[in-house]
Amino acid sequence: MMPLDVIDYVIVHELCHLKHPNHSKGFWNLVREFMPDFEGKRRWLKENGARLFSY
Repeated sequence: MMPLDVIDYVIVHELCHLKHPNHSKGFWNLVREFMPDFEGKRRWLKENGARLFSY
């Protein structure tokens, strides 16, 4: 129900929490290492995520 690249972002995001259980600068730097263009995917999720759960 969401673009595959956004799903990839969610997976990378959650896996990075294994090393950084927070949203610190170190966490976001690690996300960026694996997905340098994550900001657009994060924005898509913020703008559209609520619609995914409005049944």
